[in-house]
Amino acid sequence: MDPKLAALYKRYLLRELTPQENAIFLDLLTSCNKDDLPDLEEVIALDDNTCDLENSISDDIFYAITGAELNSKVRPIWRRSRMLIGIAATMLLVGFAFLFSLVFQPVPTDLNFAAIQYYNPTKFVKRVVLEDGTKISLRQGARVVVVSDFETDSLRKVKLSGEAFFEVAKNPHKAFVIVNSGDFDVRVLGTAFNLTCSPQQTRLVLNHGKVQVKHDQQHSIILPGQQVDYDMHHKQFNVIAIDTMTASNWKSDFLSFNQVPLMQIVGDLNNLYPTYNLKLIDSFQTESFTGYLPANDLEKSLKILNTAFNQTIIHKK
Repeated sequence: MDPKLAALYKRYLLRELTPQENAIFLDLLTSCNKDDLPDLEEVIALDDNTCDLENSISDDIFYAITGAELNSKVRPIWRRSRMLIGIAATMLLVGFAFLFSLVFQPVPTDLNFAAIQYYNPTKFVKRVVLEDGTKISLRQGARVVVVSDFETDSLRKVKLSGEAFFEVAKNPHKAFVIVNSGDFDVRVLGTAFNLTCSPQQTRLVLNHGKVQVKHDQQHSIILPGQQVDYDMHHKQFNVIAIDTMTASNWKSDFLSFNQVPLMQIVGDLNNLYPTYNLKLIDSFQTESFTGYLPANDLEKSLKILNTAFNQTIIHKK
């Protein structure tokens, strides 16, 4: 807790150290116990300068993160009365307009949003891009269902069964919510995380960003590098630190095959990449393959298979 160490720490955070000082400081960190180091708040406290944000800026930041107002606006009574009268008049006009539309306008035939479903029946990793740009990697047997209209609804809602990795496209005005998928719901604005939803366990590992998980009236904020699940017995969230790379390395792992029919492998590849219309030549219809294929690289998979049999056995039509 030496003040000189704290001052050096502050210069390190501000990137003001020379290369030589930086190397010495990093070496010093490795020889210190965690309890010997000052907290970030203590380091920041060394600086007497302060920065006060305007109320409007604070409100905007808070709303972008939580979707709620930081401070409710207080209006004089006479202004509120006029505002209430204006609201009442507006509601009457809207009501008349709605009745008019019911009587004189034809009722649209397609009022319900048709859910969109993505399923991965293969042994490979299936990648999906949703309408808003959100990218999802589906593990074998996983299913994700889009249950709201991303264009018109106030929330982007999906439902998950199995395991998937989400890279949610940022939209500060429309949260991305995973509902009715396990022990808790997940609410984000834009982030990346791995989520497992099965009858045995619901588990989320956050890579970056910030998410809120909710079970009934309980909720918890999860930060990068943390894993969360819900203990049904003790009625509480369990949050621990975890290696995020280990939790989601299935996205790029090699798949192992032991005497698997080539027809089955080609069928799986066609399910993942339907636009290529892969075709196995007739003389290899009864052959099998033993080896490894990358879970997310079609060209490399085809090269490995063709090389294994010393000829081109799979064609793109």
